[in-house]
Amino acid sequence: LEELYSMNFWDIIHPDLREMTQQMGLAWQRGEEVQESYELRVLGKQGNSFWVHIKAKNTSIEGEPTVIVTAFDISERKAMEADLLRQKESLLLLLENNPVATILVDPDGKTLYVNPRFIEYTGYGLEEVSTSQVWEEKVLAEMPNRREIMRSWYQNLKERGYSKGKVILRRRDGERRFFNIHSVSLPDGHIVLAAWDINDQVEAQKILQESQARFKALSEASFEGIIISENGICIEANQAAVELFGYSREELIGLDVMSFTAPEAREIVKSQMMSGSEASYESVALRQDGTRVPVEIQGRSFIYQGREVRAAAIRDLSERRRAEEEIYRQSTNLQALFYNTLDAVVLCDPMHRILDINPRFFEFFGFNIEECRGSILEEVLVPEELREESAFMSRMVSSGQANSRESMRKKKNGELLPVLVTMIPIASSGYYVLYTDISERKEAEATIQQQIKELEAKNAEMERFTYTVSHDLRSPLITIKGFSGLLLQDLEKGKTDRLQRDIQRIINASGKMEELLEDLLELSRIGRILNPYSNFPMNQLCLEVVELLSGPISQKKVEVVIAPYMPWVQGDRRRIAEVVQNLLENAIKFMGTNDHPRIEIGYFPGEGECGFFIKDNGIGIEAKYQEKVFGLFDKLDQSTEGTGIGLALVKRIIELHLGRIWVESAGAGQGSTFYFTLPAAPDSKKGDK
Repeated sequence: LEELYSMNFWDIIHPDLREMTQQMGLAWQRGEEVQESYELRVLGKQGNSFWVHIKAKNTSIEGEPTVIVTAFDISERKAMEADLLRQKESLLLLLENNPVATILVDPDGKTLYVNPRFIEYTGYGLEEVSTSQVWEEKVLAEMPNRREIMRSWYQNLKERGYSKGKVILRRRDGERRFFNIHSVSLPDGHIVLAAWDINDQVEAQKILQESQARFKALSEASFEGIIISENGICIEANQAAVELFGYSREELIGLDVMSFTAPEAREIVKSQMMSGSEASYESVALRQDGTRVPVEIQGRSFIYQGREVRAAAIRDLSERRRAEEEIYRQSTNLQALFYNTLDAVVLCDPMHRILDINPRFFEFFGFNIEECRGSILEEVLVPEELREESAFMSRMVSSGQANSRESMRKKKNGELLPVLVTMIPIASSGYYVLYTDISERKEAEATIQQQIKELEAKNAEMERFTYTVSHDLRSPLITIKGFSGLLLQDLEKGKTDRLQRDIQRIINASGKMEELLEDLLELSRIGRILNPYSNFPMNQLCLEVVELLSGPISQKKVEVVIAPYMPWVQGDRRRIAEVVQNLLENAIKFMGTNDHPRIEIGYFPGEGECGFFIKDNGIGIEAKYQEKVFGLFDKLDQSTEGTGIGLALVKRIIELHLGRIWVESAGAGQGSTFYFTLPAAPDSKKGDK
């Protein structure tokens, strides 16, 4: 006590509170109203500090103003309060960082606290969810039976002290989410609610349920058998599996999968299941009735309803096998047809590149597969002038239309081959092109056309022949008949002065008839009466004919020039001599008034044949008459001698020797050149000079 008396009061106050206490003392001395009781931290003798509750009261002792201070040690209470504060701070820290939304509600239903996770979950702050009414109207607005839920919630808290359930909360932004809520009633009547977002879990569950429903629907709708097995035991099967194996669904479930696997395939099935392979493989299924079915299986292991199972999709291959056999049969037949057909066949891809050819293609065109594989078909076979036609056919076949037409295609050596081109599309993989050789048919058609043309010419010739017989023969007959009648009359009358003249006219008419009949007989003999063919030199034949015609040649002073070393020919020597004779006589006859008449006999080379010409410098032939001169009885100058059969005779002889004859002339007064061809003698060489 003596120690206290000697001490200043401020010295026992803890330094942290000393200034505050001094200020309160000064205020009291100034007569200001101050707090009568308060808590202070004071120092003990040993330097320790403790808390006291102080009450101060103003009074006077022996007339002196005095302050009576009473102090109570509150250290224990302060320690308890500090401990509670630490607990509260720890709890608050826990709530503030709790991943679960936490709400504190007083007994009257007023919301006292929401942690940050609640605000994050719902978007509502404490002021926006202060009452149960607000909860009903805002937070639980998505639940139509929310009032009943609230009543049930309070009832459970009252009876059991806790409540839990799944609710739909509407966030402040309008989004609806699922939450699990657990609530506990505290002894003082306060309620603590814990809520956590299960929306993702609910959505996942929903997706799982929908997935399971889809799986069931798909498996039932699938044409493939689907078996789900666990440890080799069937736990699920779809309708297609029921139909495939011949069991009912109830019979399949619980069976070992080996029960519906053929013995020879069990090892591979077991191996695939053990390894967990997901690759497809072929097997043999065993139906309930013992029938074996070829199948393709593809399996996969996965978690189903919390268990590891294996699903197998099983496809019946029976139809495919039959189809494969049919395809193989057709392919074999097609291949046999491809390689053995009489037509050339080429297979092209959709880009018109050559993929394959058959042996006849090589025979037709001379190309082998190594030369043309990968090449564009059009560039290999189609002549430039037919590219547009070929492109049109290619467009048609590319659009799926088969088409065919006659055309020409180019061989490797450049020759053109007449063919029937047929293009046949192959679905989405290219097309075939067939080439049918129609050269023989074309030749036959050409022959027929030529024969028709010849027949028409012969018909026209026959018409002219008929006219000649009825006209040219009739004229001398009329002359003979007329003068014979006059002759008889004169004889009856004894007149002889005109006798010699009339008889001469009858003789002349008879001679003309004889000449015409001889020419007609000669023309008819050509083609019917054939002399043996022989090989002979043209130089010798021409010399003989010139010698035969030496009379008229000398008479008209014609110079005849024969080219030396003309080739040997093969044919009817007598008829060829007639050709040369007729052409020379024709040249002499139509020499005109030329002061220096000249005839040149020469030759020109040809392939497999010999060409000759007889050229004169006579009156010439206008272009419009150059074809007509070879007609039967066609005479350009009716005043000249002859029947008009000579050049027709020449033409027929040349054509019977498979040769050609034609005339060229620059026109009137320009001379004429008759050209003709004859077969060359085998191993022909130039003849003698």
